[in-house]
Amino acid sequence: MSRHIHKVIFCLFLVSSVFSCGQGNKGKEMEEIIQQELALTHNYTHRPVFGAQVNKSGCKLILEIEGAQDYRFTDNRGESMMFPLNLLLLNAGKKTAIIKVYPRDGEEYLTMYANANITFYRAEDKDTHLQDYRKIGEFTLPQGLAEKKLPYYEARISFDADVPFTYDKELAKARDLRQIPDIEKKIVSKYEQLRQLCVEYKKIELYKELVHSSGKFYNVLYNNTYDEIKKNSENTMGIVQNDPRIVNRELLPIENYTIQYYSDGKIIALWQKNLRPMLYIKARIKNNEGEERDFEGGDSLFLYMPEGSNELKVW
Repeated sequence: MSRHIHKVIFCLFLVSSVFSCGQGNKGKEMEEIIQQELALTHNYTHRPVFGAQVNKSGCKLILEIEGAQDYRFTDNRGESMMFPLNLLLLNAGKKTAIIKVYPRDGEEYLTMYANANITFYRAEDKDTHLQDYRKIGEFTLPQGLAEKKLPYYEARISFDADVPFTYDKELAKARDLRQIPDIEKKIVSKYEQLRQLCVEYKKIELYKELVHSSGKFYNVLYNNTYDEIKKNSENTMGIVQNDPRIVNRELLPIENYTIQYYSDGKIIALWQKNLRPMLYIKARIKNNEGEERDFEGGDSLFLYMPEGSNELKVW
């Protein structure tokens, strides 16, 4: 699974061209970023992996871990993927997955075409073969919901997570964003800042903003060696590059948003009103024959305010 699926949206806008002007300085800065990310990882002897095989069509779906964040499957078309659930876990213990199912754009209620199934798995180690993953829970959207004219359906699945990391301790010390009077102004300003870096293809500046998020990403997936991190940093994660096949590239403005709090007010995010990420791109992409098609996409961007800080950072 490509790394950009799990990174915040602005990873979709990075430049893929080789450094030319100032290559040496940029290479040095990138090396410093890699070292910072490496310092945020740990060597665990116990490395359990939790995953969720998500299949859905005719609807939108949000998978949330209670007390943590969520991941969104908001394409109007069908989607199928094995999502690494470790990315939504903060610590070990009893977890509750909240599954939220919504109608597609243009539909008021869930229709007879809405189908969703999620199978939850646990593997003993990150190197465990897929056939050895153990099923620990399952959800299937009930049939017959169209007759009930439901604008929303929710279900919950509980499971035990024995992961070794403890990000709940860091969040416990973070500031409660609900208590900050100008929090909306601050979060919009931060989104605007990151959006502008995307517009200008400022790769190094973006990576600097991502250090904490990247370090956490590598750590929960047990990618804690220099070679693993360096390899990922060398793989440009976006499809919106200096590529002549991409035309009419447009990042949505930061407006018409909804604000959502997570983790008892310690994490915050903006979303479009259609449930998609607020940092979002629309473009046209050409195939090898020169034919164009629409392209759009985005990913989650969660922010928090560390202990002793007045500035929002990428979680």
